[in-house]
Amino acid sequence: MTVQIKSSTLLASLLLGGILGSAGAQVGQPLAPFLKSPALATAKQGASGVLTFADGSSAVLQSKGGYLSAAKIIVANSDGAAARAAELTGVLSGFGSGLAGPMLEFLKRDAVVGQLPAGLTIGADPFTIGLKTEGKLLTVNLSLDRVAAGTFAPTTNALPARKAGKSDVVLRVYSDFQCPYCRQFESQTLPALLRALPDDVRVEFHQFPLESIHPFARPAAEASECAAQQGKFWAYKDALFRDQSWLAGKDPAPVFIALAADTRLKADTFKTCLSTRGGKAAVDAGLAEARRLGLNGTPSVFVGPYKAADPYDAAALLQLIKYTRAVEGMKP
Repeated sequence: MTVQIKSSTLLASLLLGGILGSAGAQVGQPLAPFLKSPALATAKQGASGVLTFADGSSAVLQSKGGYLSAAKIIVANSDGAAARAAELTGVLSGFGSGLAGPMLEFLKRDAVVGQLPAGLTIGADPFTIGLKTEGKLLTVNLSLDRVAAGTFAPTTNALPARKAGKSDVVLRVYSDFQCPYCRQFESQTLPALLRALPDDVRVEFHQFPLESIHPFARPAAEASECAAQQGKFWAYKDALFRDQSWLAGKDPAPVFIALAADTRLKADTFKTCLSTRGGKAAVDAGLAEARRLGLNGTPSVFVGPYKAADPYDAAALLQLIKYTRAVEGMKP
């Protein structure tokens, strides 16, 4: 049975200290330019996506819609197997030595060596990495982590696609109103993204208040859900991020009410919802969804079933939209 290792342990402790957010993955990018890259200059390119290197190691590339969707690395299980497997994983991931070095250290651990015959699966955003020794071979399976169908929760807090259809690409943002990084995303990344967004993309906002460190995040989230009940979630969400004077005092309710007036909500209805915590159930559902997804920080952004490595990079998000459309069979 393959052993599952969460991204908060082992390899992740080595990889996720900013490394995976600092470069673009080859897996998830167009295949043709990658095949012409200097990193593959000495590799023989065979049929069915097979690359063979001078030392006998190989990589089987999987592609769909013109994109590199996954790769299987195969090296001889000898003294240098771990180093070579780590090196090729760095090449095919796009992170080079930034991934290869930490991965080699991981593969040297006695506990890891002992588990390799059974197989290991490591979650290291944005990848899933499978490792296994099979007879005289060490194999590495590299792919973008994909969320299983049915894991995401539906929400009406969304900007619909300009040309809505059955195969819209969904961009989901998991956010916290008190999080300064979420405010950065809202003020810088999202406006740039919306200007360039293809017509078939729906943008959703999902509640993920980090209550343990942001005491006003849940009250703000519940207030936004009260606005949603009047059909004005998006305007109120924008107001909460724009005017954060509700963080200045002990009771944010007066500011929430003032912002409700600014967004032309029915005052009495909003006040009643706020005082009775009418938005609590929706926020609870958002937190439950975030737990199912294993999220531990905000903002977290998904395009279709794929988590974005860098939620602040609008260009990378647009590229991930193209990849999702191609790999998931969605029509523009």
